[in-house]
This record gives sequence, C-alpha cells and structure tokens, in this order.
Amino acid sequence: MNKKLCDGLERLALEFSSGQIEQLEKYTDCVLEFNKTYNLMKADSQDDFIVNHILDSLAAAPSISALVQRIQERKKNQQLNIADIGSGGGCPGIPLAVAFPHLNFKLVERMEKRCAFLSETISKLNLSNAEVWCTQASLVKPNSFDLEVFRAFHPFDPKNTRLLLKMLKKGGILAAYKARSEKISAEMESVKFLIPAYEKIKLEVPFLEDHERNLVVVEKL
Repeated sequence: MNKKLCDGLERLALEFSSGQIEQLEKYTDCVLEFNKTYNLMKADSQDDFIVNHILDSLAAAPSISALVQRIQERKKNQQLNIADIGSGGGCPGIPLAVAFPHLNFKLVERMEKRCAFLSETISKLNLSNAEVWCTQASLVKPNSFDLEVFRAFHPFDPKNTRLLLKMLKKGGILAAYKARSEKISAEMESVKFLIPAYEKIKLEVPFLEDHERNLVVVEKL
C-alpha cells in the first residue's frame, strides 16, 4: 500500500478498508496513465497526485459527512442526490464516493474525453455508487441535487452562482473547495445579493499544511 496515502488517511482520522485504499491507488494509476496522452490533472508522481488531489479532496470528508447528516435530518433519511459539478478528472467526486459507499454521486462533466475517462475509471474501480452525467451544468434540470460539491469549477460570480443554486433543491447545500480567505471574501462579496450568508470551514490537508484550504458552505433556504 502507498505509504503517503496511508499516512495521510491516518492524519485525517479516516478509517479506510484495504479495498478502499486499493480503489484510491487504482484511481491514481488511471489518472497518471491517462496523463501520458491527455493532460487531465496536474501530477508528476503517485505521491504528488495523492497529496494534491486525493488527500485534498478527502480533507473535507468529515465536513461533508456532517452536511449529509444535516440534509438527511430534513429529508427524513431519504436517499440523497449528490453531485460533483465540473468533475474534470474526478476530484473530489471519486475520492468521496470511495469514502462514502452508502451515498450516490453524480459526476457532472461536459467534456467527452473526460467523461469517457471517468466512466472507464468508475468501471475499473467497481465504484457502483458513482455515475457520470456527460452534460453541461447549464443543461441539468433545476432542483436536481441535495448536495453539490465542486473543486475545479468556476469561481463564485453572479452567472455561476445562479446556475449552482438552480440545480440545487430547496434546503440543499453547496460545498465549494477554496483556497485563501482573502480570495473567498472577494468572491462572496460579488454575490452577496444571491448568497447573503455562508460558512467557511478551515481544512487541513496532510503534507500541505503551508497551503491554506477552506470549504465554503452555502445553504439554499
């Protein structure tokens, strides 16, 4: 097993089975192999990809779990629709789907090559709780999702914020992976007429402690 991955999971206090760790290692290999011919995600090595993409995605897992619980209490434990918007190479959707096998994830991606990669990777990982929606986010039906996560999607601006909120059900939650607080403040200031209030959760990514990472949480009331 990859030592960097195991050490990172331990630092995050995430207990993964050997099967889940194997899925993440296989996912890493799929990305690095695809990168040889198509620059999918920035990564120079296994450890580089594990730290900057997998562990970065999983740093929010405890917060995502709490958000899911919050929504389920409102929905009386109905099955939730969770989406990774602009999934790209599959982060954070695939690592979160591995972490939460009891939850269902939709990977929303518009580029066909990336969709093909995601579909093939999901099959190789036997990841039965994830599926690819190969479409533009703007074509997704309104009120489709209970929880939307995104990491590489566009910044919060009026156009994208309206789109994200349109896809979200009433009482649903957006969870956006973001970097520096100053940049977050500037983004959210530009959309405060759409999002008057939000929560910022500080994330600690193993081996990237000198990089500021935050999760921005928005509820659709």
